[in-house]
Amino acid sequence: MRFVRFVAFSMVRAWQGFWRNAMMSLAATATVVLMLVLLSGLFIVLGGLNSGLEFIESKVGVTARLREQLPDAEREALTAEVLTLEGVSGADYVSPEVAMDRLRQAYRDQGQVLDLGGAEITLYASLEISLSDPSFAEGVSSALTGRPEVERITTRQVDYNKLLGIIGVIRTAGIAALGLVGLTVLFMIVNMIRIAVYSRSTEIEIMRLVGASDSFIRWPFIFEGILCGLLGAVITILMVAVAWDPIQPIMVRVFQMPTAVSSQFLGVLSAIILGVGLGVGAIGSWISVRSNLSASG
Repeated sequence: MRFVRFVAFSMVRAWQGFWRNAMMSLAATATVVLMLVLLSGLFIVLGGLNSGLEFIESKVGVTARLREQLPDAEREALTAEVLTLEGVSGADYVSPEVAMDRLRQAYRDQGQVLDLGGAEITLYASLEISLSDPSFAEGVSSALTGRPEVERITTRQVDYNKLLGIIGVIRTAGIAALGLVGLTVLFMIVNMIRIAVYSRSTEIEIMRLVGASDSFIRWPFIFEGILCGLLGAVITILMVAVAWDPIQPIMVRVFQMPTAVSSQFLGVLSAIILGVGLGVGAIGSWISVRSNLSASG
């Protein structure tokens, strides 16, 4: 019971101290929000890009457009040979009729009807080769290049490599930006608590004279920093929740691929934001309290 009363007293004192130095406290909270917004943006973008990467991984393969009027025997021999190549997990023949059905279905999925206006289009037969890993695409393409049965080879390996490069750049830049903003947040919170300690130096001295313990004096200041991080985290979570629905279509338009992230991801992100906000607030206030209260003592 004594512990509960101590925590309640410390939280009340932290709230009073937060508003006693409102300008500095709000500035520190705003800096926490900036850091957490950057963190949220980094997680959302990387999460979306990783889902896009998984989509490309599932689609990465080699499509070999076959020569017109290729005899069945030659096609079957080519298929059998392709299946022996390293990294190949399957090979499916797509006839021109099946390719046309797919084209019509793609229009139907968009609520449209394929209308050729009486014109005729020619779709080619192809061999769709599935891979166990995207890294085998280049080797399979090389093996099929120059084959008399094959007219053209296409692969999405370029898209895969491009997306990997984008993820690496965003991750590096994001971590660097977060590190700089994180140091700024710690600096703001340390100074906020330092000012609070100086402004209550007389009160602290009186508490020491009447026998107050160090923890009794320190914890209200620590809770003040935690309060700053908590407010920043709550504000950031509300901002992310409001912006959540518009984010995904924007990412699809920007990156031109499915980049959806699940609703469960939002819950995990909220927990991370809350944990980081509380952690930064607690660390900053703890550093300030240990140095400034020790010096004033």
